[in-house]
Amino acid sequence: MIKFKIFFDIEKEERWLNEMLAKGWICSNINSAGIYTFQPTENLEQVIRIDCQQELRKEKKATYKQLHEDFGWRIVKEKAYDGTYYWLKRKDGNDELFSDHDSHIAKYKRLMKQASNWAILSFIFLMIFYANDSYYSLFSIKNAYFTPGLWEKEGFSFLFAFLFETPFAIGRFIPPWLFLVTCSIYITLYYRYRKSIQQFNQ
Repeated sequence: MIKFKIFFDIEKEERWLNEMLAKGWICSNINSAGIYTFQPTENLEQVIRIDCQQELRKEKKATYKQLHEDFGWRIVKEKAYDGTYYWLKRKDGNDELFSDHDSHIAKYKRLMKQASNWAILSFIFLMIFYANDSYYSLFSIKNAYFTPGLWEKEGFSFLFAFLFETPFAIGRFIPPWLFLVTCSIYITLYYRYRKSIQQFNQ
């Protein structure tokens, strides 16, 4: 079975993957486009955990993987571009990757850094997209139509030109909003993770 999902928060993603596992579907692959591949399973006594390790060097990465494998974890997927690891294990009572105060705080600090990096990247793309344009076009789709004199045309001439350029206009209008929304989501996540750290420190 294949499902398409987009997650910004790995904690929500982790919950969803475990809900699917509880229904008898185990995740066997995840790609960067948000496509999840599931296989049926009768072994429901398993758990999936997600970790974020953006800055592991080659030597530390090998140690990190070996340490988790020694405790019974198996990698389902490693996303090399952002350091996200998907771990699978049979339930044995020690089903958390992070069991102490300091490791939880370290996890949220890594998630904060990842969220801030993606927020900055989204903002940069937004700036690049509008480097030579007016930001007013964000709020007017008419400005995304480049056909000279389009709005002065009438009848069939207008309809033909309008329909012909509409896909291109949509392609110009939507991406900046996607970058803006993505940036806002990651900023929200940054402060949510920071709040989680504050709760651990109380």
